[in-house]
Amino acid sequence: MLDTLMFFYVVVPLVHLIHEAGHVSMAKLHKVKKTEIGIGIGPKIADFNLKGTQIRINIIPFLGGYSSNDLTRELSHKEIAWISIGGPFFNILSILLVLPFWTPFQFSFSALFVYFSLWIGIINLIPFKLGEKCSDGWQIATSLIKLVKNR
Repeated sequence: MLDTLMFFYVVVPLVHLIHEAGHVSMAKLHKVKKTEIGIGIGPKIADFNLKGTQIRINIIPFLGGYSSNDLTRELSHKEIAWISIGGPFFNILSILLVLPFWTPFQFSFSALFVYFSLWIGIINLIPFKLGEKCSDGWQIATSLIKLVKNR
């Protein structure tokens, strides 16, 4: 029971935070100002500013995350692709940092972290769109298609 709670309230939000931090980091590299990260859904339980990024933690932190940017200019297709790939890239990078602590043949939080981070990183690279929501892969693919068409 405690393991399950730790997974949903520590590992899952941490993986989402790392993913969204990847998007924000790439956005900041492309001079995007006023970035925001949200973890979970529901009413906010914590809200703070870290290096110019507003971070919001909601009451159900294991149900996804988002990042947003207050754009003062329109981003190029190349910039959109780079920002979109930042999340999956940070997930893969975080796996590489955790691998020395991973014990694959027994239960451990490092194993759960590696598996869930790999899942989030790979799934977000698959191009799909559900209603108004689209994956990072969708953003990357459409940006690259537009780049090729404009040449």
